[in-house]
Amino acid sequence: MLVDLHVHLRGTLLRDTVILLAKRNNVSIPSSVISAARYGWHDFPSFLKSYDLITSVVKSANDLEQVATSYLQRCSLLGGSYVEFMLSPPDLARTGVPFFDQLRALQAAADRARQEWGVHSCLIATAVRHLGPLAAIEAARMATSIRSNILVGFGLTGDENQYSVGDFAEAFSIARGEGLKATAHAGEHCPAETVIEAIEILNLDRVGHGVRAVESPNVMRQIASSRIPLEVCLSSNVALGLYPTITAHPIGRLANSGCVITLGTDDPSFFDTDLLQEYALARTVGSCLSDYIINKNAIEAAFCDERTKAILTARLNR
Repeated sequence: MLVDLHVHLRGTLLRDTVILLAKRNNVSIPSSVISAARYGWHDFPSFLKSYDLITSVVKSANDLEQVATSYLQRCSLLGGSYVEFMLSPPDLARTGVPFFDQLRALQAAADRARQEWGVHSCLIATAVRHLGPLAAIEAARMATSIRSNILVGFGLTGDENQYSVGDFAEAFSIARGEGLKATAHAGEHCPAETVIEAIEILNLDRVGHGVRAVESPNVMRQIASSRIPLEVCLSSNVALGLYPTITAHPIGRLANSGCVITLGTDDPSFFDTDLLQEYALARTVGSCLSDYIINKNAIEAAFCDERTKAILTARLNR
């Protein structure tokens, strides 16, 4: 029984799927990139470029359904029970796939995964920070234009160093006004104080990453007292150079300070990880981080409905 609260849908693309979709959709990807470990990136800027290149093979609603179904099936084999995918609606809309069709594809994948493998899933529609506040407003309006049981949240991803968090307040106001829960990447590449700033300005229910909160005892205390969960992605943080090794990761200190810890795979195909590995890593660096505690935190922090939470809680307590 494992929960993944932080995973970018297109970041789950397997190499074989990239090759298949590139051929199907006539997308040219250099073989040197496809064959390279982690698709050949070496730092955060090159990761973003590699991500955009690799994920460009996804062109249709059918592609989206295939990618989602593949990841949910893989999660089921690893003991996964619940996944919250992140996806930016305008990306595929610009290639001619309306958001309604995106949702229908993801609902089909979710229905199959629930019925065949017992894996539940939902969607967080996201804005991409480095595309700017106007693009974020577009994403929020698109996300709130259609009612869907699978769509439960709105988030902010991308390069934290671009624009101030206040520039995205309007987008989050639109999303929150229509009942969507909120999360945003903060405290990954920017200092501890930016975590509190994001929580307060965007009215967040959770924080994506947030690990640099450890650099400020005051920020850690505020996060712990507020009980705002952190979506920690261990392999991602080490791969992107935030910490030199997994043993240097501060997840244990964050947990010991009272912060609510959940786990995510982030972009598993780009960071060579999976859900089982993330939970195993957490156990090695945080003595108080049992699978039970992390999953209990994750179920409570999940954006899904209470019925789904009850199902997951019963499964956890078996």
